[in-house]
Amino acid sequence: MNPKPTTTRSRYHSGGFILLVTMIVLVVLATLTTGLSLALSMSKRRQEYMIEYQRARYGLDSAMKYILNEFPKQRFNLTERQDAPDFSDLFLMDRDEYAAFIVDWSATATDEQLESVLKEDASLSNYSEPVNPESLLTGLLSLFGGGAGEDVNTPSEPLYNPNEDDLYLVELDPNDVVVPGPYGPPWPLAADPIELEIGPCRVTITIEDENAKMPLSWLVTSSAQVNDQAQDALKTFCEWMSWDSDRLRELETTIQTAMDEVYKEKIFKLNAGPIVPPTSRTQTTTRTTSASQRTRRVTTRQRTQTARTTQTAATQARPAIAHTTDFAKLFNSSMLDREILAQPLPDTGERVESPLKYLSLWGAQHVNINTAPRHVLQATFALVMDSFQIGELTQLIIDKRKEAPFKNLNELKDLGGLDSETMRRLGSYVTTTSTFFKIRIDSQSGSASTSAVATVVKEGRNTQVLMILYEM
Repeated sequence: MNPKPTTTRSRYHSGGFILLVTMIVLVVLATLTTGLSLALSMSKRRQEYMIEYQRARYGLDSAMKYILNEFPKQRFNLTERQDAPDFSDLFLMDRDEYAAFIVDWSATATDEQLESVLKEDASLSNYSEPVNPESLLTGLLSLFGGGAGEDVNTPSEPLYNPNEDDLYLVELDPNDVVVPGPYGPPWPLAADPIELEIGPCRVTITIEDENAKMPLSWLVTSSAQVNDQAQDALKTFCEWMSWDSDRLRELETTIQTAMDEVYKEKIFKLNAGPIVPPTSRTQTTTRTTSASQRTRRVTTRQRTQTARTTQTAATQARPAIAHTTDFAKLFNSSMLDREILAQPLPDTGERVESPLKYLSLWGAQHVNINTAPRHVLQATFALVMDSFQIGELTQLIIDKRKEAPFKNLNELKDLGGLDSETMRRLGSYVTTTSTFFKIRIDSQSGSASTSAVATVVKEGRNTQVLMILYEM
């Protein structure tokens, strides 16, 4: 019997099915190929990033060893600031006020003074065309309603000497001006940033004066009276932040809530001693033997145990500076929400002022009256003085340190007429020489970057590293 012939329709169905299967296979293969390519690409990128990160970390560690080795040799001297704009109130100025501040200062500054505060990429060489003083005067008068046909009071003497050099106008961008801090670089830097190239890494090292900021450790003291005064200091500090009332309350609540948590862990004490852990009592047992033998054994055993206890306590005891490290760890833990502290003040432009910039989170305990800005000084004085004295004393300090820095606290007493008791209490919180510094290192290699912060106490050439905190 002959088989049934295949119809044209059946052949079409068979061909369509084969084509469909082929397309599905091709799509699956394309998907697999694409997925494999993406996986290989991502794996390659991860490997490349890890290599770049390892290079960045190597550059960071090398820079850290370098600066910690060189740090004892560094001397952070205060600069002459008599003819320079003061850094103290810049945080309070918005962009327009800051521009007016720079213009007012530059109106009486010499070219040398201007060039000393300009950024590297800025220049005063681009002068405009010479200006005729008479034309300039006429133009200024027209802006205020004066003109050629009006009666304008003119001086009897000429405003300029035609034989003198031409008058030039210089356009100065306030953003090109770097207002010098107490050490020369912008506040709170204690030295110019150090730029290094370590292999393929670009490394930047900055050093900040932590004694120029308000210590948070004042809010967790062992004295209820001091804590109340620290609350007033905190309010004074927050009020200077130029935020609206709701954000100021949020700022104050954020700091105080965190300090309440820190208080449960550790309490700040002025002039605290070494940290010595409690030692357990040792029990001595004796056997009933002869009196002389028992006495000799007990005496020998007690001496041995006393020596061991003393050696153990000496080994476990931590120096007084360790209190600072403890506070630094607590302030940089999750207890304190630093996000709100880093929020910029309104309309400060490229300067990016924020409360975090003026708070010391690293355990500093004193404020340097030569380097602290106005609101930090006022918050400090709120700890020991009546409010009506604070503003006057702060202004006297700012005016005095422009001429010459304070050498010791006795000069402060002579300046403000403070009594002995106030000076005694104030001496626990202020200083005239900074010893507490924060070193920040940023290292970048390709697309990978890493950072670290080291806190250092420096007294002369004696330097002690308190802690190093690495950031991803």
